[in-house]
Parts: sequence; C-alpha cells; structure tokens
Amino acid sequence: MSLRMKINKKIKENFSANILESDNKKEFVFSILFLFVIYFLSIISIIRANFNYIDDLRRSIDSYDLDGVFSRHISKYLSYLVNASSHITDISPLPQLIACCFLALAGFILVKTICNKTNKLLLIASLPIGLSPYFLECFSYKFDAPYMALSILASIVPFLFMQKNRWLYSFICILSILVMTMTYQAASGVFIMITIYIFFSNLIYKKITLKNNFIFLGISVFSYCAAIIIFRVCFMEPIDFGYVSTYVASSENIVSVFMRNTQIFSSIIYHDFNLTWKIILYIIIAIFYIKTIVFSKINKVLSFFLTTIFIFLLFLSSFGLYLVLKDPLFAPRGMYGVGVFIAILCIDISFSLRKIAIIPVIALVWCFFVLYFSYGNALADQKRYNDFRTELLLKDLSSLLPEKTDEPYSIKIINNEGFSPAVENAAKSSPIIKKLVPINLQGGWPFGNYYLIQYYKFKLNNDDGLIEETMPVIFDSYYHTIKRNDNQIVVILKE
Repeated sequence: MSLRMKINKKIKENFSANILESDNKKEFVFSILFLFVIYFLSIISIIRANFNYIDDLRRSIDSYDLDGVFSRHISKYLSYLVNASSHITDISPLPQLIACCFLALAGFILVKTICNKTNKLLLIASLPIGLSPYFLECFSYKFDAPYMALSILASIVPFLFMQKNRWLYSFICILSILVMTMTYQAASGVFIMITIYIFFSNLIYKKITLKNNFIFLGISVFSYCAAIIIFRVCFMEPIDFGYVSTYVASSENIVSVFMRNTQIFSSIIYHDFNLTWKIILYIIIAIFYIKTIVFSKINKVLSFFLTTIFIFLLFLSSFGLYLVLKDPLFAPRGMYGVGVFIAILCIDISFSLRKIAIIPVIALVWCFFVLYFSYGNALADQKRYNDFRTELLLKDLSSLLPEKTDEPYSIKIINNEGFSPAVENAAKSSPIIKKLVPINLQGGWPFGNYYLIQYYKFKLNNDDGLIEETMPVIFDSYYHTIKRNDNQIVVILKE
C-alpha cells in the first residue's frame, strides 16, 4: 500500500462524516456549490455598492494591519496570503467570495453533523449561518469578511471527528478554537452551541449511552476551556477601550454583568427583528418543541422541560464569552452567533418534520435573502449621498480657503449628514439597516470624517477639541455652516 493510500485510509477512519467516499464526494461538491451560489447571489448588491466600510476606509489607503490590537494573529498572516503580499490593498470582491466558500463549508459540515445526510432543504436551512442580519455587517467589510467567516468554520470543523478517536477529537477542538480566537472572537459561542445541541439530542433520543454522552460533553468542555486558557496566556493582547473590553468581570460582579449583558443582547435582537421575522422564528421554535416531545424516547413532560432549558442555553451560548466581558461588543458583527442558533433549529426540524418545517424555514431564509438586497442597495444610495455632501463641503472650503498652505487646517465636525431617503425607507421594514449603514460624515466618531480628511488631499487634521462658540461664521448654506478662526475650522452639518 502506497503512502498516499495509507494517509487516505487513516483520514477516513477518523472522520465521523466521511466525505472522501466517491458518493459523498458528489454530495460534498453539490452542497458547497449550492450554498456558495446562494451566498454569492445574496451579496451581489453589497459588492456592487463598493462601500468602504468603517475600517476599510483606512485600510484601502494606508494598508492598516488586520491584526491591530484584537489579537487576530491568524487573520493577519492569512491576509498576507490572500493579498499575495504583506502590503494590504483593496482586492474586493475576492475576500467576500472567500467568505462565501467558508460559510458554504460551515453549512455543509453543520448539516452533516446534525443529520448525517444532506438535501436541498437541509442546506437551505443552514443558510441563517451567513444570511442572518448580523452577518450582514461582516460581509460589508472588504478586508475582514473571510476571517469572520473562518471563525465560524473553525468552530464547526471539530465535529467531523467527534465519533472517532477521543484524543484526536480533543486535539482538533483545541486547535480549531485557537483558530477562532485569533480570527474573530464573536464566534466564541458557536462550538458551545453545537456541543449543547449534540448532548441534548443524544439525551432526548438516546442515540448513545448516558456515560458516553457525558464523556463527549466532558471532552468538549475540557478542550474548549484548554484552548481559551492557551489563547489567554500565550496569544491574547488585553485591551480596554471603554466602548469594548477583553477583561472578564470580577468574581463579585460576574453574575450582575452576565445578567446585564444577557438583557442588552436580548433587547437588541427584539428591536432589530421585525414582526414578520419574529413570528416565523416563534413558529420554528414551536415546531421544534412539538418535534422533540413527539419523538422523544424519555418522559414527555421531562422532554418539555429539557427542551425549554436547551433552547434557553442555546440562545445564551450564541453570544459566547461576550456575556461575561466587562464591556462586550454590542454591534451587529459581534452577534452573528444568533445566525447559528437559528440554523441549528431550522436544520433539526427540516430533518425530522420536512413537510411541516419547509414553509417557515424557507420563509425565514427568504426574508433574510431579501434583506441582503435591500441593505446593499441602501448602502449604495448612502454612498452616493455621502459623496455629494462631502464634495459639496470641500467645494465650499476650497472656495473660502483657495490657497494651499504647508500647515494643515484643524477641523471639527458637529452633527452628521444623516441617512439618505433610501436608507430611511428601507429601515421602515428592517430597522436593523440603520445600525448597519454607516454615516461617513459626522462628528464624535473616529471614522466620521476619515473620508473627508484622507481621500481628497485637502490638508485637514481632525481636532474635536476646538471650541466653536467664539468663532465667527464665514459661510452658511442649506447643508452646513462653516466657522473659522485662523487655521481652525468648525463645520456644523444640517440634516
């Protein structure tokens, strides 16, 4: 037997879902292409918008490193590979396409883990992983998108090995969780969610013995904790920016912090989801309850209570370690674990109750699919509006200050340009859009005037410390008021 054959045999022996068999290769290729095409179609409007999203503003002109101060070391070195250089430039939409590939792989593996088979409905049911409203922001980042998607994929990969060698499973878990922590930590709850689901499923349906079920849980918990400790000790660079912190709450405050963060995250989701999404999600949860109780192999009353506990724990786990952080990230990109929570429920009921589940599952995925197009078009319209307001302001500044100087002017922006009419209209049906679409001309935000200052070669330096009360007005128009004192400028925007 050749070395290659020996390696293939060994790999086959250790995969739970053996995708290397000839029949499964066809299933694998079809599934990945099917999911990739849907993800690609969903982001066409985002790609067309060509919007430099927050950090993209500076990365596209100064090659700002993806590692930054958030310990994303793997993202840093993978970005060198993707860009074929250590000098980072805008190569979109390639990063978004890579993200689609990672999400397609993640969806396929999750379906195989839960169902040990695939079909079109099950694959569609996995789409909330990347089509949830909270992954929209991730797709918007031209530079970070693939590494955010990789954090999800890395968290799901270990379950391909869960039914084989326990030591190998533990090793893959630790390695994969480390990859997650050094790409994007918002996925810290994905592994926990799937572990909880498998433990619950084994318990309710008696798929394996109780002893082996607890062994699986023990190995998973140990591996996860070991990986987090290794990351904390060896790779993590602690930060505390005020708006976000990597510090865990103290032992005296951890319960209150946990309750506070849970309440905030829950409230955000309640207000971000429109009524249609909520109703469909409640229907999916109700079907999950019915399915679990009907097919349960333990006491039905106990099944009901265990299902309640399971859904509660699964939901909490979608936020991962953020629940115990002093100041977690509450932005949409910090909450994409919710998409995995929804996907797990959708896959489960689609596998067991196909005829009942097909309508709410496809309806919810369709809602998210439509949201992506609405958001991408709103993003493009906001870009046009931002360009207009920025260029108009610079035209007025260049008229008032026609001569170039060696020293830059200090400028302070007050208020903001507001949202374009298209964004306002889209937000009526999908309130989360206003959270997702940035206003790139505003005061009090590091990126609020970055486009104005850096992209047009007008010598301006941001200075939020300027006092405008004593400055005389030198220009007033429908869109803005300009005050000036020597080389100090204050712009008051009008919505």
